[in-house]
Amino acid sequence: MPQLNDIGQVALKYYQPVPVIVQRTPSGAEYVFVVTANISLAWINSEDQADVLGRYKVCCGGNKRKSFSEANEQDVRIWTNGGGR
Repeated sequence: MPQLNDIGQVALKYYQPVPVIVQRTPSGAEYVFVVTANISLAWINSEDQADVLGRYKVCCGGNKRKSFSEANEQDVRIWTNGGGR
């Protein structure tokens, strides 16, 4: 189940705990994934969710791997509380 904030944005996380900037979304928005408590997370507008989730990272011999996924409730709680539960 997607985690939403007060203004209807969806929590997405990057597959590695590193800061990432996502540019060129359909709405023209730019998103910065911030690392807190070893989780790289950003709040994404719902109209950009499919675009960001559809992005892949190519590594090691051309293998594709999804770069982003929906954050679960525990991810959001840990990220929001700086590592506290």
